[in-house]
Amino acid sequence: MTDNHGINDHNHSCPHEGTFPTMSQFQLGMGTSGTVGLYVTSIMVCLVNATMFAILIRKFLREVPERQVPDLCWVTSLFTAISFFTVLMIYMPRSTEFLLGAYRVYEAMVIGRFVELNLLWHGGEKELMRGLGENPRMRFNLPPCCCCLLCLKNSLVTRDRVKMVRLVVGQMVYIQLFVLFLQLVFQFNDIHDGPLSL
Repeated sequence: MTDNHGINDHNHSCPHEGTFPTMSQFQLGMGTSGTVGLYVTSIMVCLVNATMFAILIRKFLREVPERQVPDLCWVTSLFTAISFFTVLMIYMPRSTEFLLGAYRVYEAMVIGRFVELNLLWHGGEKELMRGLGENPRMRFNLPPCCCCLLCLKNSLVTRDRVKMVRLVVGQMVYIQLFVLFLQLVFQFNDIHDGPLSL
């Protein structure tokens, strides 16, 4: 009788709550063919994304104004970063929490660059305000927060409000860094998801 380790084999013990499997547990649960297929596929997806990103950078350098190239590179690198973080999580499953936290920091930086890129496309804050016309109004309390911030339901778009949006988006990086720091502190003290116990 052969010893087959398939995905639906329930004889293996699962890791405890709040922990991720080791690489050997991961391989044992997936089986040899499943593990090799997952590894090869994840690397191929990462290489395809990296190749497409390199092609985009080359195109940006030739056809896009020089001032917009750094922001465009940040924004379009998101898909390559997702595939790279996925490869790392597959090869090192126990580092998943840290990698997800690091990805959130990276994503916050990309969102900030996207806001700056939009302003560049409109020619800056002054040109954006000129393009919106006189006394432009906008809803800032969109779903799912339409019941909150009723004072921003139909508010006037001013240059100060545009600066405030830029400031709030810029703070996302620092908030995510702080959350990542707390996550590491909790992890090193064996505090995981669920109720805190002293």
